[in-house]
Amino acid sequence: MWGIHPIREALRACPGAVREIAVAEGRSGRGLEEILQLAGQHAIPVSTLSEKDDRFQRQPDESGEHKGSQGVAARIVLPSPTLDTLLADLQKLSRPPLLLALDSIQDPHNLGAIIRSAVAAGVDGIILPRDRSAPLTGTVIKVSAGAVFHVAICTVTNLVSSFAMLKEKGIWIFGAAQKASQTVYDTDLTVSACIVIGSEGKGLRPLVAEHCDLKIALPMHGALDSLNASVAAGIILFEIVRQRREQSS
Repeated sequence: MWGIHPIREALRACPGAVREIAVAEGRSGRGLEEILQLAGQHAIPVSTLSEKDDRFQRQPDESGEHKGSQGVAARIVLPSPTLDTLLADLQKLSRPPLLLALDSIQDPHNLGAIIRSAVAAGVDGIILPRDRSAPLTGTVIKVSAGAVFHVAICTVTNLVSSFAMLKEKGIWIFGAAQKASQTVYDTDLTVSACIVIGSEGKGLRPLVAEHCDLKIALPMHGALDSLNASVAAGIILFEIVRQRREQSS
């Protein structure tokens, strides 16, 4: 990953994930000074390299984009809790848990944006399928504005099997679908919940949709019949925030 803000956020929130930092020669500034100070506090190795080094020139992932790094890059190994660990942590909560499961979100920009919205809405954990998801690359971390370091992200082999484990813990599975008979605004989302968001183009896979307890939709007006996955996720999550705040007031 690269960039002052996401690296600084990683050092603040999850310093154990940062294995090494590279700084371009001649670079300075307040943000960079703070990164170096935090790296020193946590004994993280820092090297100085020519700004022509590849790691400062391009995003090391599948997006094909070439963006500036602000003269700083880092090698990150994100924590990867198991679903069992995530569920055990949820038992410690004094309120109904809120989870987010993502079915085949393959655009790293959408994935990063969804994670950012999830953290802002207070999601307790995110579940990703191992084979049908964009990997957690530098692009995802940067688009999330460092939010990946503030939420447990669990990678599972099979989403449907994961749903069975969640249901055993009393967690309702709500699948976002275009043609659901019930809207998010007519649904009680104050219960223990896992919201499932489908892919950008096809939505939920049939088997995934089949194993949701209830499918919910956003009411659409005009010519369009769907929203970008990250936009839809944000709207649904903050409707949950609204409902839960109203219930507690």
